[in-house]
Amino acid sequence: MSTLSEISDRIYTNCTNMFSSTTNTEAQIESVTNSALSRGLEDATDGDYEAAINEYKTAISLAPYSDNSLTAYGYMATAYEKLGNTSDAIKAYKQASGLFPTEDSLHSSLGLLYFNQGDYASADTEYSKALELDPNVVESVYSLGQVYLAEGKYTDAETQFKKSKLLSPDDPSGYYALGQTYRKLGQYDEAISQLNSAIEIDSSYSEAYLELGKTYADLKQMDNANAQADILSGLDDDNAASMYTELSNYISDASAPKITSAYSSNFITSYKMGTLVSAMDSTLATANSSDTFTMNFIFNKNMDSDSVKNVGNWLITRADGSETGGTYNWGIKTKSSEISISPIPLSVTYNSDTLTATVTFKITQNSAANGTIDPSHIMFKFSGMDTYGNTMDVTADQYSGMSKIV
Repeated sequence: MSTLSEISDRIYTNCTNMFSSTTNTEAQIESVTNSALSRGLEDATDGDYEAAINEYKTAISLAPYSDNSLTAYGYMATAYEKLGNTSDAIKAYKQASGLFPTEDSLHSSLGLLYFNQGDYASADTEYSKALELDPNVVESVYSLGQVYLAEGKYTDAETQFKKSKLLSPDDPSGYYALGQTYRKLGQYDEAISQLNSAIEIDSSYSEAYLELGKTYADLKQMDNANAQADILSGLDDDNAASMYTELSNYISDASAPKITSAYSSNFITSYKMGTLVSAMDSTLATANSSDTFTMNFIFNKNMDSDSVKNVGNWLITRADGSETGGTYNWGIKTKSSEISISPIPLSVTYNSDTLTATVTFKITQNSAANGTIDPSHIMFKFSGMDTYGNTMDVTADQYSGMSKIV
């Protein structure tokens, strides 16, 4: 039994043969093709894309070189897309371009299909063909620029978007796309200028606010980045809400990580100057004895595990008064009994689920067994980075019992 598609193809062939051998007038053929197109559109509106495709094939077969045929190919490709059949949609546009070799729109439509599939090389080829046929179609100029942007050909993209601006100076899209390009090139001032120009033309241009927010985030100007997010949150735009979420996440990813809190079960940072180390743990009551202690540090975002576990990124020192909380021992000269802690910890572990680093270090009693310490002014500092390569926020990269997070 023949499938619906096979029957449709047979009708397509038979109609082509029939009308090539008859003497129907052009008016009659146009009337029949118009009817087939109308039925196809009705079927498509009802969601019956298979039936619509059959009608479009009929229209094409009746007058393959007519304007109706060109229209039918476009409708047929769209119907195939609705069915998720991209390969046949591509085939339809290729067939049409063979019949209408000077029609640039077929190549631009084909370029869009390839672009949406991530086949940028083929999209590049098709948009270039479209522009060879008509170099002044602003949509094709802009689209080729977007292909270049996706391919990482930023200089070529810049050229296309500048041409897009010249062809349509009142359209904010060219300014927006140049902003995208300059951000990719790291030319942030130029990016900001172009994006603001796009917004001046269209104050509701949500994509421009999103890109501008990302540019400010790249510059670590988080207040300005958050200002763009606030604007997005107030726009009456179907896409603005998702763009607000996207920008908020981007700002979070781009922001410098912070230590938000610290705690320990055995190193009591509330103990003040002159604390006997034996009071920290009874095992230290013996001369020259040693014991290990831990401090736990919680970050505000996921950190690079290797960076956290690298003991060289941690520093344990006596507070020097340059930060809130005062100087070790409150600046009073330390006694000979004062013990020292190695500035480099013994080890560090990291739990990505709780965003917690556990720093292990050692305290050693002196030979007279009367060692003292000022736990409240022992400063722990981290100089690593998060999973996105951002280094620590210098306002929250260290901790002591007196200063807390600084």
